[in-house]
Parts: sequence; structure tokens; C-alpha cells
Amino acid sequence: MVLFRSSRCSRLPRPVTESRRATALLDLHRELGAKLTEFSGWDMPLQYAGVISEHRAVREAVGVFDVSHLGKLRVRGADGGQALQHAVTADVEKLEVGRATYALVCRDDGGCVDDIFVYRLAGDEWLAVPNAANVGAVADCIRASGGRADDEWDRWTILALQGPSSSEVFERAWPGSEAPGLDLHSWMVLDMDGEQGIVARTGYTGERGFELYVPTSVAVEVFKKLLDLGVPPVGLGARDTLRLEMGYALYGHELSLEITPLEARLGWAIAWDTDFRGKAALAALKEQGPPRTLVGVRCTERGVPRQGCEVLRDDNTIGTVTSGNFSPSLDTGIALALVGREGAPAAGDQVEIAVRGRTVAGDIVKPPFIKRDR
Repeated sequence: MVLFRSSRCSRLPRPVTESRRATALLDLHRELGAKLTEFSGWDMPLQYAGVISEHRAVREAVGVFDVSHLGKLRVRGADGGQALQHAVTADVEKLEVGRATYALVCRDDGGCVDDIFVYRLAGDEWLAVPNAANVGAVADCIRASGGRADDEWDRWTILALQGPSSSEVFERAWPGSEAPGLDLHSWMVLDMDGEQGIVARTGYTGERGFELYVPTSVAVEVFKKLLDLGVPPVGLGARDTLRLEMGYALYGHELSLEITPLEARLGWAIAWDTDFRGKAALAALKEQGPPRTLVGVRCTERGVPRQGCEVLRDDNTIGTVTSGNFSPSLDTGIALALVGREGAPAAGDQVEIAVRGRTVAGDIVKPPFIKRDR
């Protein structure tokens, strides 16, 4: 099966400056009044109508994100599959065509290079989707393991249609498609304005939704189709509050070269029976227990915690906030924090977070902060 072959000339993103990149939808974002921000070298929409209203639109109905800054690395061949298997913690060789999986890319010492999604496109073909800032690092890891990773970053636009009403909107946009019936982490081919792309039941909001891998040549048409159906555009600001409410890790916050997957409570994403880079170090860490563990904090007083804020208990610093923000769903501040494993507070325990010269009380909770049905 040949995927993503376009007969039209690609409408490639044009650079905004010499050092910053633009998705195929940048001009449309400007027309929609988006507030733009630099993110991992890209000019991206931070918000349109406002973070809170966009957040609630996704939680209550539906919204669409442009997440084309994400990487797209195509890995081919038996050698490529073996290399990818060694480079990531998931069992990608056993992954069936039409399925996707979350995976981690680690160093030999167990530090995390990135967290990615991997799609099996064909028998000897995979699509790895890294975070925008880490595309080169992930490609290097695959190559160091003996494979080839072709960078197809600019060829595809990724749209995330997310929210409890996403299936109904999808059926109106593509009548007769079987995509609304897809299982979570499955994908299928989809005709998009005469070009071939894929639709996947994946996302980063905790809501039912789809991620559309759209040939760049028809990206504007597909995005406008969803807008014409009344779907509001959503920026990266709401994407962050949505993922935080679900307790999802964000690279550079809950994961990094200095924060291992086990500290981030992502041991479930490790296929221990495979031979992946960093396995020995992570197995040893698992045996002795990681020195830190990730917890959730729901503030019980007014205040919005941010990354780097200290977490206190009985006037002693026990950890540091990795991500913090205001939760529109809970109408209070929430945070993820790394705390020392020994004597770590349990769910229901009270702590304080130092926020701008004062302390804000909060309760320890086990993420997610809210329950959703995907």
C-alpha cells in the first residue's frame, strides 16, 4: 500500500524569518486573528478567541488544532524496523498494520530523548512522530541503531479534531467514511479533497478525537472544510491546559534527558521483553526504585503554579513543579510535580506550592485530574 503520494504540487510552508518556520496554514491563522507564538522554531497559533473558551469548546463539543510542527519520520525496510525496535521502548515489530503506539526514545543511561507516536504503515514501513524540537535527535537515534529515517516534516499537515462531538463532525465532513468507528490508536486511509492521507484515532487532549495527516497540497481546503462546519480553531495554549488536566507528559517538563520514564510513571510504555537502548539502565533503576516520582497537585487556594515552583510539606521542600496552569474544567490551579520517592505524599495528603512569594495549599491527587471517555 502506497500512502501519502500526491499528484499535486505541495504548497510548502514559507519561512517567516530566516530562523523560524511556518506551517501551510500560517496565513489562514492570521486571517482568523490568531495570536502567534514561537514554538520550537515554528510560528504557531497560541490562541484565537481565548485559551479558556477554546479549552471548553474541546471539552464540551469539538475543536481543531494545527499541530503540523510535529515531526514526521518515515522508516522503511527490515533493517529499518529492527533499528526502530532498538531505538524505542515499544514493540513496534509486533505492531499490526493499521495500528499506532506510544513509545519512548532513550539514551544508554535511561535519560529520555523524546516521547513519540509510531504508526505501522505497511509490512516494512513505519511513521514516527516526534516532538518538533527533537526530530533530529530521534532521527539520529534511529540511524545509530542501523536504520534510515527520512524526514518528511514539510510534506504533511497534521490537524487534530478533538472533542466529544468529533465523530459527528467527521461524518459530516467525510460522509460514508468508516473512520468514526476506529478503535483507539488505529488508523485508516482517507481521501482528502482528492489526495490520499490518513486519519488516526489518536490525540493529546483526553477527548474522543482524530488526528488527520493531510497532504500539504490540500491542507488549507481541509482546514476550511472543518471551519465551515462550525468547528472552532484551537491554539497551543488550550492544548497545554487540556493535556495537563489529563496528566499527560510534555517533553522538557515531565520527561527529559535528566528525567527518566520511570520517574515520569511511564513504565507502562516500556516493552521489557524487547532489546531497546537504555534497557539495562532502566531495568536497574526499576529494581532499586527511581529516586523521584511524579504526582499531581490540585490547588485548594487561589494561585496558579508554574514549572520550577517548589513543592513544600511541613515547611520542607520535597519537590518541584514540572508543569502547572489554571484548569478551566476545575476552576483552580493544578500541577504535576516531581517529588522524592522516599516519604512521597500519597493521594489525599496536603502540600503547599511556592507561587510568587507566597504559598498556595493543595491536595495530592493521582492524575488524571478529570475523568474522560475516549
